[in-house]
Amino acid sequence: MTGGMCAKIFMNSAHIGNFFQITVHALALSNFADLVRTAIAEKADIIFAGAGMPLNLPSFLQKDTTTKLVPIVSSGRAAKLICEKWKSIYNYLPDALVVEGPKAGGHLGFKNEQIDDEHYQLETILPEVIQEAHEIEEKYGRKIPVIAAGGIYSGDDIRKIMELGADGVQMGTRFVTTEECDASDVFKQTYLNAHEEDIQIIKSPVGMPGRAIFSNFIQKIKEGKKQPKVCPFNCIKTCDINKSPDCIITALY
Repeated sequence: MTGGMCAKIFMNSAHIGNFFQITVHALALSNFADLVRTAIAEKADIIFAGAGMPLNLPSFLQKDTTTKLVPIVSSGRAAKLICEKWKSIYNYLPDALVVEGPKAGGHLGFKNEQIDDEHYQLETILPEVIQEAHEIEEKYGRKIPVIAAGGIYSGDDIRKIMELGADGVQMGTRFVTTEECDASDVFKQTYLNAHEEDIQIIKSPVGMPGRAIFSNFIQKIKEGKKQPKVCPFNCIKTCDINKSPDCIITALY
């Protein structure tokens, strides 16, 4: 997505009074700065920043900025580092923290061997992030809500996570098949038809593992039939065309 495309989406959303958020990959996207500036200029309500440590994210804020900044982390250590860096350099603290576990859909902020390791599960890392958030609150007198994400699907899942101390949850997959989601009906039907064994871990062009629903496209990736010959867009900084299993942009468009 370019900054111009992002701006058009915001303008269309504003006409119907939508709450608008954008999620950006801090280290992966080559146009990260452009997207952040556009989101702030168009007064996005929240920017969620993941796929890296967004240590310079507050540098894009202006005096009249209303956009909230929420980094996505996968450990208490990362949460502490971001909070301390933002405070010391920009005198700004995250408006919230999203802690995402390895059961999430899409790109995962974990190594392959960590995905099933109990030490990296959401139930383990969530209390660590909450503890760091509490210490920051005590130190600076500022409440930082902690939002849990990754593998939360049912009301019982929400209850269990909230009992661990989360202030809220972030859910994506659960709402993909709703009428309000603007994905195509074919895309939604893929979710509805999927069985547990169809959920697989694949290698993403951004250099991280990802969780996807098996399809003919995934099969072709595994057979090496989708490896790009050239890089048409240079959209992802961490994408090595010699090693990338597929091209995200050509797959989407």
